[in-house]
Amino acid sequence: MQVEMLKILLKIKLFVVILTIGSVLKADPYSLANISQYLTNLKFLKADFSQTNADGAASSGAILIKRPGRMRFEYHKPDKTLVLVSSGALAIFDPKGDEEPITYPIKNNPISLVLTGEVDLLNSGIVENYEKSIEEAVLTIRDPKKPERGSVELVFTGAKPELKQFTIKNENGSSTSILLKDIEYPKKINETLFSIALEINKRKSKN
Repeated sequence: MQVEMLKILLKIKLFVVILTIGSVLKADPYSLANISQYLTNLKFLKADFSQTNADGAASSGAILIKRPGRMRFEYHKPDKTLVLVSSGALAIFDPKGDEEPITYPIKNNPISLVLTGEVDLLNSGIVENYEKSIEEAVLTIRDPKKPERGSVELVFTGAKPELKQFTIKNENGSSTSILLKDIEYPKKINETLFSIALEINKRKSKN
């Protein structure tokens, strides 16, 4: 009788421990699992941004993200540069209105790691550094197969993980930090806003 009672008590204790662990995991908004889920589920984002470069130069503008694979940086005056990411390319349009943009493969930029369809921070091996507190999480990710492409530092804040800032760091020591403000999650964003070809044709028609 005592043996059976002991077994029952052990089962109860084990059940309580499992529930406690589950509650702790659920209560941790900045776990890598929760951040992975946030990024994977992130389809559309709209925000204002402030940019700071390594030399201290500052600018601002509006950003649109449509995952997977698309971004738009529209800089405010006096800069007026336009940066589009789509179809595997990153295109920088000169504010002077030149027709052809400077274009690079987006895979060479570490920000491409968070533009993929599914972001798995737990098993992909891309997390280089990970720190968290009760108020935020900061993690650095890098492609372990192509470390020379640089890294991107992501900052998440809020009651639920929300991307607040990202800093792209190149191997030459340069960096670009983007701070997001007034973040919105629209239900859709027009695909034409990310089209590099349409933007080129638009500029040609003006000349």
